[in-house]
Amino acid sequence: MLRLIGIILIVLIGAPSHAQQAFPFHNKPGSFAVGFRVLGQVDPSRSYPAGAPTGTRKPRPIQTAIWYPAVKGGQAMRYDDYLQLLGWDDDFDRPPAERDKVLAEWLKIVTEGRSAEQIAAERRHVRWAVREAKALPGKYPVVIYSPSLSSNVFENAEMMELLASHGYVVIASPALGVDGRWQKDDLAHAETQAADIRFLVGYAQSLPQADTSRLAVAGFSWGGMANVLAAAQDERIKALVCLDGTVRYRHAMLEKIPYLKPAQLRTPLLYLAQRPAPFERGLKHKPDHSGSILQKMTGADVYLLTMYAMEHVYFGSSYLRLDPLDFGGYTRDEIAQSYALAGRYVLNFLNGALKGERSGFDYLMKKPEQLGMPRHSVDSQFFAARP
Repeated sequence: MLRLIGIILIVLIGAPSHAQQAFPFHNKPGSFAVGFRVLGQVDPSRSYPAGAPTGTRKPRPIQTAIWYPAVKGGQAMRYDDYLQLLGWDDDFDRPPAERDKVLAEWLKIVTEGRSAEQIAAERRHVRWAVREAKALPGKYPVVIYSPSLSSNVFENAEMMELLASHGYVVIASPALGVDGRWQKDDLAHAETQAADIRFLVGYAQSLPQADTSRLAVAGFSWGGMANVLAAAQDERIKALVCLDGTVRYRHAMLEKIPYLKPAQLRTPLLYLAQRPAPFERGLKHKPDHSGSILQKMTGADVYLLTMYAMEHVYFGSSYLRLDPLDFGGYTRDEIAQSYALAGRYVLNFLNGALKGERSGFDYLMKKPEQLGMPRHSVDSQFFAARP
């Protein structure tokens, strides 16, 4: 009988596993435990929806997610805990049943084409953060995160957890439209998101852990244009991170903004770019090649890193987890390795810009093979500020 049990165990151990695996994040946490909390704030200076009849308007909701250095201990969150934030990110009074309905509808649209087993694996994936963990005493630099068009606060939760584990307070809010949950691709919505960033900068000043003299704003896609607009109006912002930010692709629109004078910006910028699009795709989608704000920022240090494994959408981890993406000639793990490297680039840039660590800036200019990546997988350019 014992021999039979042993044979069964050998067969089970040796058999290939068909269990679905969550998308991997190939970075190790820093020395700090990570806490997470979320609250519903409102901006009374702005109404929502802005186009609603008088008497039915409410203050603009700002669902505020915070990752922070924490006292060790407690039960780690699962990815599903982040997903639950979708149900009330634009309406704090929505009943639980309605919140569940919002999440179910969102998942149905976003995950179409992925199996139930794949989605379940992502939802149960254990995170680094502990909900409502006790904050670790001390003062830490601040990072405000600004999501892509109409996206959510946990769009890059892995990257936010990484930063918090290295001693940063990270704050995010969803990308809401002017007149409703969904944004439009126009200047009014970009400026509204920039105003949300400035609201969070002000809120950070109330946090005991936050050292707002050392504050950066990171943004992906549309959020990577809103953060530049915010910095053009707010000197409290000391560094910028654009994850393939729209600011690189909308020069004609940016030219119309009177307060945006790129040559006068003194805010150092890290720009992580997707691989160049094929010429034929450019003919179809007609990108705006009328200028380069990165080259016009002559008063600031600009780091431009082109990551050749990365398409635009790969810079958002929630898309890597949930969307049925086609990675083309790359494997899923190769994209995961590139996303993890993007996280390390952001961390090292912020260490240089906010903590004064020269090694952080040096990391950005290292050859890919020095960072454990294939040769020619990243092209690094540095445009130094001119006096």
